[in-house]
Amino acid sequence: PSWFTSTLLARRLLALSTTGIASTIFPSPLPSTSHAPPSVAGHSISLTEYLADCDATLPNPPTEEGNPTFLALRVATTFRNTASGSNISLSLDWWSHINDTAPVFPGFPLSQAGLPRATLFGYIEPFETPVPEETESALKECYLAKHPDAEVWLPGREGAPHASFWARLVVTQVYWIGGFGGLQQIGWLNVTEWKGVSETGSAVDIGDGSGRGWGDVRLPGERE
Repeated sequence: PSWFTSTLLARRLLALSTTGIASTIFPSPLPSTSHAPPSVAGHSISLTEYLADCDATLPNPPTEEGNPTFLALRVATTFRNTASGSNISLSLDWWSHINDTAPVFPGFPLSQAGLPRATLFGYIEPFETPVPEETESALKECYLAKHPDAEVWLPGREGAPHASFWARLVVTQVYWIGGFGGLQQIGWLNVTEWKGVSETGSAVDIGDGSGRGWGDVRLPGERE
């Protein structure tokens, strides 16, 4: 596939993902309120987090730039680190779908290494507080469709076990591994293209000018 098709596949991977591995850096030195061992200061930590691709559902303005949404817990290590200034990367993969795929070569065993994965680089940007009612309604509808259990810790919910807030990962770079290098693209995606496509299409000056969106491609083994 072309680089633009690979970008569409990566955006589709984000759209269909419900979790990802978020990597951040502990501050150095650690704050006095930290319960982490002093020796981890300045080290990275990778933790699985809930996410949802909610850009297209949000009003004012209705933009879809591939910036995943988090319902962030203030107590969570990932978001304590970003609040202390850490950037963030988010790794996504299609590996759990291996049994739906076909061998990449006749007689070759099914291989997770031959399936797509991507890492998004960027920073956490909280939504404005208070979140406008229309925006919060859209966030709840989108996010809870993928994570109905998260209703328990919605922002401001009485009796919630932890305080939370809505945030997005503003994507600044994307690294893509489409599968085996002889068959798929591996490398850095064009961020203008990443931000310039939607599910239904793209502008004529984006990518190959075909006007395709991420809804026009399918990941390996994906059923129609």
